[in-house]
Amino acid sequence: MSLPGPSCRDTVGISGIGYFLPDGVLTSLEMSRRSGIPESVFLEKIGIGRKHIAGPGLHPAEMAVRAANSAIKNAGIDPLELDLVVYCGLGHYDYRFWSPAAKVQDKTGAKNAYSFEIRNGCNGGNLGLHTCKELLLGDPEKEYALVVCSEKLSMAINYQNIRSVSGFSFADGAAAAVLEKNSSCNQLLAYAGITDGSLVDYVKIPHGGTQNPPSVCPSHENDFFLSVDDPEGLDLIFSRIYLENYLYIINEALRKSGYSSRDIDYLFMNQVKRSLTEQIMEGLGLDLSKTMITMKEYGHMGSVDTLFALARAQEEGWVQPGNLVVLAGSAIGFTWAATVLKF
Repeated sequence: MSLPGPSCRDTVGISGIGYFLPDGVLTSLEMSRRSGIPESVFLEKIGIGRKHIAGPGLHPAEMAVRAANSAIKNAGIDPLELDLVVYCGLGHYDYRFWSPAAKVQDKTGAKNAYSFEIRNGCNGGNLGLHTCKELLLGDPEKEYALVVCSEKLSMAINYQNIRSVSGFSFADGAAAAVLEKNSSCNQLLAYAGITDGSLVDYVKIPHGGTQNPPSVCPSHENDFFLSVDDPEGLDLIFSRIYLENYLYIINEALRKSGYSSRDIDYLFMNQVKRSLTEQIMEGLGLDLSKTMITMKEYGHMGSVDTLFALARAQEEGWVQPGNLVVLAGSAIGFTWAATVLKF
């Protein structure tokens, strides 16, 4: 039996949401040509037919600004009312030693907001929502926060390196949400997250950090791109723990909210291959109609996926007042996280 929700005075809700997609498109046929992998693998196994790609002149911060402006407009507030701007991105920033959050703060006109970054892989958006909720509730003078996720993940992929085929769905885009304290709708109820750090070194871009600094020539051109060490071994580990952790964290967030999987109206997840999506939904006893699969047309946009799916679902009239919605994801690190919302 579900418990009564919190009062408006101790809650934070999503009052506005928006997204941005670049115009460029890469099809499964072109990915097949570049990699030598049959197109059927992309269409049937991964479940991707096309994805959006940002051109060389379009960078993550600019995509973030466009998504942020859309969310601010949707919320119907003045940017000067924002108290916090949080940028959540898995991949590349425009520059090293640089703050994309500050760029978004400036370009959106949120002159009164404190800005900072969160990096938590594909779970950055989930953690951003939770962090802003706690910061808003902890300060009586703060009322609005902007959480923005932006990714240009496509530039991390070398399609000739078939060992990194799990990343071939990486795509570009941005999504943002405005959070409002004491909101009577779209309330953030609970958050839960876990990490298994034993998997941390399996997925990375080898070159550019302190171990292999930019000043040193890489041993191989693949070092500039996503590397999956021992993909067969990683698949074996994932077959044992991935689904278990995904289901656990969703159920844990629901428990903290006073609900169970039977109460879920919609579950919006980071985009993985279709077989995994089906296993997650089956493990929760949910029909596929209760999720939005965006992989086929938009690929995997990292931290952007869950807010993007929520924005599209609201656009298409899926989510109605009273619905219970879960945002859930898995991320390199490896982490799993979930957020429960009551609309």
